[in-house]
Amino acid sequence: MVFAVATFVLDAMFRCLVLAAMLNSVHAAECRHVVFSANPDYPPFSWSDRGKLYGASIELTERILRELAVPAEVRYLGPWNRVLRAAKSGQIDLVTALKFTAERDAYLLFTSARFSANPVAVFARAEAPFDYHGWDDLVGRVGLISRGDRFGEGFDEFLQGKLTVQTSNNVEDGFANLARKRGDYFVTGYYAGRAYLAGKGLETRVVALTPMVNQGSVHHGFSRASPCKELVGQMAEKLRRYEADGTTERLLAQYLEKWRATAQSRVP
Repeated sequence: MVFAVATFVLDAMFRCLVLAAMLNSVHAAECRHVVFSANPDYPPFSWSDRGKLYGASIELTERILRELAVPAEVRYLGPWNRVLRAAKSGQIDLVTALKFTAERDAYLLFTSARFSANPVAVFARAEAPFDYHGWDDLVGRVGLISRGDRFGEGFDEFLQGKLTVQTSNNVEDGFANLARKRGDYFVTGYYAGRAYLAGKGLETRVVALTPMVNQGSVHHGFSRASPCKELVGQMAEKLRRYEADGTTERLLAQYLEKWRATAQSRVP
């Protein structure tokens, strides 16, 4: 009898311990708050100034998380590769406004809805524009691109097979080489290009030709190591709504102006 009672008690205690462990596990997996970050050099989507992040993607993400009643923290982590490493390890829950790649998809759960369009444009000197209606009009001219850039939607293959291009280190070098007439055009992201020109006061000297090279996009990505990835569907719904009603485009225009003021204030 005593043995049976002891067995019953031990069994009950074991069940309680298992239940407690399960509850603790569930509790630990809850999304209590979202820590997010972004590319610190990607205006008007995001940029850093004195250790703080600003930009259209920062403001809209904060707004969405408030609407979802989820506390949020914007965290500046330094260089872009450090942000991606933090997302991969689960140190942060969310990265805003970045391009989808197969490599990133391995550790980020991307929203089905984009944050916004992120088209690629052909920029030319305002004094020397040329007749441009599409990719074929670039054939026979000397182009410029930034090192490491990939444009997608078939343009990379077209560039490699049919175009003559020179590689610059970055956006700044690309526009500098365009100004020095080392190329007839420079291919880069439309928003990144406009932001650079706005910051340098060069918007009247360089123009973006139309149509765009392609209509790329940027999405939000939740860390697959984060319990907050459960919010991906709700985040996508909000992003879709805000792009549809024009809010996202207005914020991009607003933060382009803010970036212009910030960048020009740094000029000695």
